[in-house]
Order: sequence, then C-alpha cells, then structure tokens
Amino acid sequence: MLRVLTLFLLCILSFRTVQADSQNQVFSDFTTPLPLREGSTLIIGVVGGWERWDAPQRIVRRIALKIRERKIPGVYVETVENHKLELADELIRKAFPDPENARIILYGNSLGGTAAVRFARQLKEQGIVVQRLIVIDGVGKDGREIPSNVVSALNIYQRDSWPVAGNSEITAEDPQKTEILGNQRFSYWGKSIDMETEPWVRRMFTRGHLKLEYDPEVWKMVEDNILSVVDLKQHSSQ
Repeated sequence: MLRVLTLFLLCILSFRTVQADSQNQVFSDFTTPLPLREGSTLIIGVVGGWERWDAPQRIVRRIALKIRERKIPGVYVETVENHKLELADELIRKAFPDPENARIILYGNSLGGTAAVRFARQLKEQGIVVQRLIVIDGVGKDGREIPSNVVSALNIYQRDSWPVAGNSEITAEDPQKTEILGNQRFSYWGKSIDMETEPWVRRMFTRGHLKLEYDPEVWKMVEDNILSVVDLKQHSSQ
C-alpha cells in the first residue's frame, strides 16, 4: 500500500512533464564528442519521475548546465531520463572503449537518484569505476546500498513530505572500497523556497521533496561536490 501511494504521489510530482508529453530521448541528443580523449571525465545526471531530460528548471539539468558553463577542458556533462539508462550505457561504452580508462561521475534526483545507484551496479558488472555518486532525495530501497565500484558517495535527503521522502541513509556494499561522505539532511518546515513556476498540486502534495529540488543551497552543494572530484589542473592542460 505504501509503495502504491508513493508511486501515486510521484506521478503528481511529474504532473507538468506528463502534460508536456515528455520527449522521447534518443542517443543523438547527447553532445559529447566520441570517443573521449584519455583523461577526460564524463558526468551523467539522471532525472527523476517522467521529467524531460532537457528541462532546464529541474535540478539535474540545471546543475549540468551550470557545469557546462564553466567550459572545463576534458569535462563533459549529459543528462538522461531514468527509464532510458541504456542510452547512458551506450554513451559510456562509446566514450571509453577501454573500460579501465573511464572516469565517470553519476548523480540523480528522486527516482533518478535510485536509478543512478542501479546504473552504478550495472557498470560494476562491466568493470567500470564510478569516481563519485550523489543521490539527491532518492526514493526506493534499491538506492540504499552503494556498490563497491563506487569510490565515494554522498546522500542528500529530506523527510518532510512522507511518503515521497528520500532514503535517510546510504551504506557501502564494501566499506573498504567505498567512502560514504555523509547522509546530509535538509528540513523545510517553515522555510520558503521559490517554486512559483510549479503547479499548486505539486507544491501541496510533494512539499519538501520539491523544495529540496529548488533549493539553491542544494544546487551549490551538488555542483561543488562534483567539481571536487574533477582534477582541474589536469583538465586545464588538455
């Protein structure tokens, strides 16, 4: 019953996207040049619900565009729908023909956060290391255990809008191989966040979950955390 209720509310969360007829993302939507030069870093963000992969107001795409604006040599950022992970898999295989040369950073929001964890498990089977995995208010038990091919992981969540609330803890499948950087909780009771572009039904029923997505403090935390993994000196020489 709880699972059904959660999925129902997540449908409400995706209300605007459904109305807009979510675009059917295809591989040619990616702009990363293939294959990538050795030493390059590929950052992949997974969007939540049935959101469009290219919706600039959503947290995943917003962060991707901010990082792109920096124009860091050898750093490429793409976003993908959580039900189109086969596109991300194809992108990585074509970007890094030799899996040992792959430098991957993953992040995702809501159902996209849980999908990012599942995708990391899939990459483990291919022998690909994930340098950093960031889960943003990930919904679903599948996103709680971080696979051992992930070097480090961060969890950002809220518990204000039950049952659409992020997992309060992520753990390492192998603590010797994966560092859990923290489980950072945000609370939004009585806190005003600008979400005026969102329909009232979403603001009413998903409260904290939506506020976290529109919180500039969260945007900066995720962007800074991603960039902390990028060797800026190495990339500046490319």
